[in-house]
Amino acid sequence: MAILPSDLRARLPTVLLILLLALTVRVGFVVAFPDPLEETRYRTIAVNLLAGNGFSSDASAPYRPSEAAAPVYPLFIATVYAVFGRNVYALTLSQAFLDLATCLLVAFVSFSLAPERLKSGAALCALTIYAIFAWPAFVWVARVYAETLTILFTTVAIALCAMALRKGSRYWFGAGLACGLSILTRPDSVLLLVAIVLFLLIQLAQQRQKQVASSLFAFCLAVGLALAPWVMRNYVSLGKFQPLASEYGQSRDAYFPTGYLWWVRTWIKDETHFDYAFNPAWSPESTFFDPARLPQGTYDSEEEHMRLVGLISRFNQSRFITPDVDQEFRVLAYERIKRAPLRFFVLLPLYRATSMWLTGFSTSHTTPYVLILRVLSVLPIHLGGILGLAFMWRRQPLAMLLALIVLVRTGFMAYHYAPETRYMAEIYPLLIAACGVTVVAAWSYIRRYSS
Repeated sequence: MAILPSDLRARLPTVLLILLLALTVRVGFVVAFPDPLEETRYRTIAVNLLAGNGFSSDASAPYRPSEAAAPVYPLFIATVYAVFGRNVYALTLSQAFLDLATCLLVAFVSFSLAPERLKSGAALCALTIYAIFAWPAFVWVARVYAETLTILFTTVAIALCAMALRKGSRYWFGAGLACGLSILTRPDSVLLLVAIVLFLLIQLAQQRQKQVASSLFAFCLAVGLALAPWVMRNYVSLGKFQPLASEYGQSRDAYFPTGYLWWVRTWIKDETHFDYAFNPAWSPESTFFDPARLPQGTYDSEEEHMRLVGLISRFNQSRFITPDVDQEFRVLAYERIKRAPLRFFVLLPLYRATSMWLTGFSTSHTTPYVLILRVLSVLPIHLGGILGLAFMWRRQPLAMLLALIVLVRTGFMAYHYAPETRYMAEIYPLLIAACGVTVVAAWSYIRRYSS
């Protein structure tokens, strides 16, 4: 309980009760929604590590060195397997317990963000929200995905940033190590690095103090040290500079149809057509690309429609997006961008950002009632988080940092070809920390003016 603020240690029974409820909810997800083990990339590497085959994503010999996934999550799986056996429930239950630490860290961040008179209440409120209501973040404990571990390291980094802003620059080194671990768990956590560096650069421009410059140096040095073993391993094993994992989850320099992904980016809005859009690229040999199912917005004219049907027919014949077909998809994408730049650069990114944040709009194969319930379940967190950051913007530098983390990730993912809601999971903890401040401030206002 060392990460609990001193004010909350006096309320230890309440905190323990909330954590017990949090554990019950997470175990409930693990039991009710067992992982079907469709994600094999991480587990295959973990099994190879335990078998002495090295960091390889090959399921059989030869076990070639791989950069298909970042190293920390496969190492975590290998550790759990080594201790408890190769059991998916051991893995997902371990993630459920890990997420309890995130609960406490969220409380600490909210405590650090809130004004003095609201600190204890904000921490307790944020703890409750993340423990019980933040399902877009903790639902991943029941899946063999890296989200739970990434959320933990991200929140550790933010908590250390909060300590650095309050107690001095020595904590920036720890924040850099945590940020590096987050990147080594999920490569898109490089967006966290960008946001923190941007925040420190703004602080440096405003204050022009050596202390801020040394904080920036310490943070970047720690990130570099955390990444160094992985970069060196890739250079020695693969013969190339590879600071992150492969973007497409492919080993070494395998061919991947990036032109096709450019075309996907000219029309995709949410997860509704993910199976249609991404199966031809990631699972071509088992995919029949049905031209009759072309989603609305994939073509602007009958001539473009016929070109698409022709490309799809060529794919169906070879069960592969050949380089020639990929180049024609790229040409088609560039034509669509040139024809409607407002759609590509403004309207589609806005729609993607909205779909990812409101969650319900981006979930395929569901009913309108479920969509509405999903939106209503996350909207209070978003509104409360935004109000909390706005409320503390001028009073607390931490509010600027949290806002930058939200904006950098949202902006990047809005232009990404895969607008998955799970890419927003990492920033729910900080929004909930700010939401805790909003709720307690509103309650304090109501009590003051109703008495």
